[in-house]
Amino acid sequence: MSSKKLGELEILECFRKELGLTRPHRLNLAGNTDDAAILPLLPDMFALFPSQRRSEAALRADSLVLTQDAMIEGVHFRLDYSTPEQVVGKCMAINLSDLAAMGGAPLGALVHVGLPKKYAVNSFLSSLTKGLRGSMRRHKYTIFGGDLTAARDFTVSAALIGRIDHKTVMLRRGAKAGDVLCISGTLGLASLGLKLLEGHRKGKVSNATLKRHPQAVKRLLEPRPRLKLGQRLAETGLVTSCIDLSDSLGRSLMLLAKESKVGFEVSLTPKLLHQEVRRYYGRPSPDELAKAVFSAEEDLELLFTVSAANPDEARGILPLGVMPIGTAVAPKTGIHAFHAGKQIPIVDAGFEHFG
Repeated sequence: MSSKKLGELEILECFRKELGLTRPHRLNLAGNTDDAAILPLLPDMFALFPSQRRSEAALRADSLVLTQDAMIEGVHFRLDYSTPEQVVGKCMAINLSDLAAMGGAPLGALVHVGLPKKYAVNSFLSSLTKGLRGSMRRHKYTIFGGDLTAARDFTVSAALIGRIDHKTVMLRRGAKAGDVLCISGTLGLASLGLKLLEGHRKGKVSNATLKRHPQAVKRLLEPRPRLKLGQRLAETGLVTSCIDLSDSLGRSLMLLAKESKVGFEVSLTPKLLHQEVRRYYGRPSPDELAKAVFSAEEDLELLFTVSAANPDEARGILPLGVMPIGTAVAPKTGIHAFHAGKQIPIVDAGFEHFG
């Protein structure tokens, strides 16, 4: 047995190989490299429907989409500056963002809560249920059930189940050289929010500085998945690949490139950063700008490619706020950013659980 220490992506690849999950399965149209699985609703699954509705249901193009994510105190959040309401809301938002990246709509969730005994009090539980209730109402899904256990660290884990049209689903694979690379909004707020709150916790950032950056703090603690946009993009049929930006832009570009077997050329500009982030950093050098842009995490924006076959039609699907940021190129070209005539390599700066 090898004693080599593996990183997060290497561990996931090990699991896939050992379990024989390196190719799509007939019960998972997405394969095992996207963040969610797609389960087709086969006609013989509708046997419980009344006979007059069975044929109608069987003809629908719907499939189920399933995803799961967890948040653990001390790893993903701190209760120094997060409330239970915000923690469970964020956990659900991260799951919902996986659906958004495919164009899915939520149906319901199974939620597990691991609760230390010191938190088993009405005030804590009331905040927790308020966050879950708010997410349910905002995004129109239900809770199917779940589990509650005693735990050393406060943990929230959710398995989300949604509906998707398998004919228009967006996956990480599918981009081709020449496709336009786009992002659904500006970056950097969540990462800046984490930097400020951690600095404040350690006494290095003042209350006044926190108040000057309200959107950064809010984006970190109360992110919003781009569900409606994801559904709109999927319906056009022009999106060739998509991934959500829960991981860094740098890592997401690499994952998209790997699955689609392409490279990317990215136009690096300060406009990729939210204006509140730009004010914080002032006038960064090209290398500082690249670090801020490509290491930005948890903004839950969508990174996607649009077919270049019909340029006029492609331009028409880009709503306000969506930005073209580059082009898919041949895989041998690799992944590069360009700023003021300078080529800047893109590195994987995402959070590493086993770093």
